[in-house]
Amino acid sequence: MIPSQVRDGLKTRLQTISGLRVFDIIPENPQPPAAVVGQLDLNFDIDNARGLDLATIEVFVLVQRFSERAGQDKLDAYLSGTGATSVKAAIEGDKTLGGACSTLRVLSAEAGTYETAGIQLLSYRYRISVWG
Repeated sequence: MIPSQVRDGLKTRLQTISGLRVFDIIPENPQPPAAVVGQLDLNFDIDNARGLDLATIEVFVLVQRFSERAGQDKLDAYLSGTGATSVKAAIEGDKTLGGACSTLRVLSAEAGTYETAGIQLLSYRYRISVWG
């Protein structure tokens, strides 16, 4: 599993969500609505001498706080398990990320905030397990 290929694959999948800016590197100042693909935490050799590795990666989905309700409504659409704006459905639409891994699974989404350039943005942090 090559980390940059996994990040590229996640970016490609997230770009299927209309209107969402997607970054496969951590930008200095992402402009919402945006998805930021983080770095991989990697566990080597899960199975027999380089037979399988397991990575965990986070994706942050960010929206502005024009109003709390509008921002939360936008995040809720991304949080849905299905549909055109579902982050989970977009990522799991190709569980091999174009061959970058064997399989993956979106494990969870945690509500929070993300600070950039002194501005607090509403966010969800998605945790994804990637096998390869």
